Amino acid sequence: MLECRYASSIYYNQENGYTVAVYETEENIPEGKNGIGKRQFVAVGCELPRNEGIGVSLKGQWKESEKYGKQYHVTSFQIQMPTTEEGVKAYLSSGLVKGIGPVIAERVVERFGKNTFYVFEECPERLLEIPGITQKKLEQILDGYYQSENIRQLSIFLSSAGVTPKKIEKIQEHFGHKAVSIIKRDPFRLCEIEGFGFKTVDPIARKVKHFQADNPLRIKAAILYVLKEAEGEGHLYLEVSDILTRAKPLLVRGDKKGSVTERKIRDAGNSLIKDDKELICSYTKIYSKKNYESEQKAVIQLATLSKYPIKRYDVEKWISNLEAKEHIKLAEKQRKGIEMVFQNSISIITGGPGSGKTTLLRFIVMIQEKLNMDSMILLAAPTGRARQRMYEATGYPALTIHKSIGLTGAEGEGAWNAGEMLCDDLIIIDECSMVDMHLFTSLMMKIKTGSRIVFVGDKDQLESVGPGNVFKELIDSRVIPVTVLDQCFRQENPTILENAIKINCGKQNLVYDNSFSFVAAHDDEEAAKKIMKLFDVEWKLQGKNVNAVQVLTPLREDTKVSANALNLKIKDRINPYQRGQQEIKNGNKIFRIQDKVMQTKNEDEISNGDIGIVRKIGKMSGKKYMEVDFGEERVMRYQEGESWNLVHAYAITAHKGQGSEYPVVIIPILSCFRRHTLKRNLYYTAITRAKRKVILVGSKQAFSQAIRAGRSKKRNTLLSYRLKKAFTEVSDKNEAA
Repeated sequence: MLECRYASSIYYNQENGYTVAVYETEENIPEGKNGIGKRQFVAVGCELPRNEGIGVSLKGQWKESEKYGKQYHVTSFQIQMPTTEEGVKAYLSSGLVKGIGPVIAERVVERFGKNTFYVFEECPERLLEIPGITQKKLEQILDGYYQSENIRQLSIFLSSAGVTPKKIEKIQEHFGHKAVSIIKRDPFRLCEIEGFGFKTVDPIARKVKHFQADNPLRIKAAILYVLKEAEGEGHLYLEVSDILTRAKPLLVRGDKKGSVTERKIRDAGNSLIKDDKELICSYTKIYSKKNYESEQKAVIQLATLSKYPIKRYDVEKWISNLEAKEHIKLAEKQRKGIEMVFQNSISIITGGPGSGKTTLLRFIVMIQEKLNMDSMILLAAPTGRARQRMYEATGYPALTIHKSIGLTGAEGEGAWNAGEMLCDDLIIIDECSMVDMHLFTSLMMKIKTGSRIVFVGDKDQLESVGPGNVFKELIDSRVIPVTVLDQCFRQENPTILENAIKINCGKQNLVYDNSFSFVAAHDDEEAAKKIMKLFDVEWKLQGKNVNAVQVLTPLREDTKVSANALNLKIKDRINPYQRGQQEIKNGNKIFRIQDKVMQTKNEDEISNGDIGIVRKIGKMSGKKYMEVDFGEERVMRYQEGESWNLVHAYAITAHKGQGSEYPVVIIPILSCFRRHTLKRNLYYTAITRAKRKVILVGSKQAFSQAIRAGRSKKRNTLLSYRLKKAFTEVSDKNEAA
């Protein structure tokens, strides 16, 4: 370790933390061309400390190049706690401890001298003796001190394993003041943090704690990781055999002695169930506690809501009156669907595009208002775009599901309106195929008994991004009345709908015309170029309305026709940089006025999936900001230096496009896509987003493969089975009564 102090900065990259700085040391440094001085040298590394007057220990190696001379390439570092009064003063005023500036630092050291840190640790209330430190200020200072000390201790413990300062800050943020004790006791707890998978944490844990390959904590971490990975694939549980198959390759890495046996994996799994209570075994299926409780709660609540006596209405007369008023003649199944809603507490309406779902929603809302003008009605959908479409189609206010039940926060979890139930008499949830198990359960637990609930969606679309397959399971359970709308009423560009129906049935004899075309491309590079040009042409034909043309791709990254890659190309094609034009940077993204963007997390009044246009880039208090217009008088301001949940949206994934409609849709289809993205329901979903025109770009062979491949792999969930069982029990109790 090289003991030194920070002197000055040469270069710092805010995006990745790459630092080039000058340090001074009393130690001997190797002779060579450094151009600094005998006691100063240049260090290069990631997020190197740049706090004046603070002692640091740098670990790395000397490297010399013709251009830059001799530099010290840092692999890890530690901030040293000072032992002199001047050192303590420098440490406190360096910015490491939030809430203390140079003036307060001088007063504290003047009062407590070398014992300052003892006061912080053992009797922090004595800091109130210092002029300018109030109780509120003390809390702020102590919070800053403990955070700083935690980061320092974590750095000492983890930096030798290559954990960067930014990751250490992420650990501190996740675990708070207990971060050091938690990680020292069980470094595999790092797996709880996004970006710290088992493959990343395993070598860290084994280095800092010298864990043996068969350590139970290590095996448990691998099991939990496997279940988390499976959840990302849509599964709520795994069979024991699947866990063993997935966990073994992780655990045998570095196990030269072959000490990790199947018996030890089983024992660790049993301990997670019996001792730690982190896993649940149900019908021989292994669930995380969260997934099991989510599935169980939803079933119990649905059964409770279904058995509650609800008033039945004969609405045949109202349907006929509305048909005459609206000049619409409903099909027989549409009429039956409306009648079913008013005869049951819970019902389902499913059908493909153009099958009349929207008309039914309008009729249901209007009839409910005729039956009871004072009744409360909730229309809700999983995303902001789906909510907006629901509002436009019915003329009735609609909310996102998150907003309707009081869920906020980056992941849709966090700030609950605890105890507040939905007061609505009629609740209609659209685009239900997009609703995952956790969101569904959160919604169900907010619905009061006596409410009338209608689930609406297309069962053949993509499954939810989150775990479970809720809408299909509700239908397959056969305990909830279902209306299947299988007649197509939409006449505009029938080729798109006819081809969508054929694709859904696995048929290859598609019709190609002006509204449904195929542009050949041999690879993703050629496809990307053609998509960029096609977007430009269609955008101009649509009056330069970027919301009228949408690229829907299977992947966000990993290919030249991914959403991220295409956004860069399309943006620079239709909204290139012009001299004097304002730009603002966030991470590796550059935004310009008129850019099309998408919100990726729920935040304030803006929902995950909302599309907006950059209207203004300005400057305030020396910092740039950007204003995005999301429509409906919703303008969001994004401040430079903050983390934004915002991406460009000229190209988005098919999942993100679900629940939306666009005049023109461009879809890449290539054999380079991973196997799980060449699926029938992905392309069925993407194609049915188009109102006027579909342009497929790529390989017809890959397209044929996707149609033949059928739906995505079945997801592990017992929702349907549990519903059958629960509703049977409810029925038996009612008969006995």
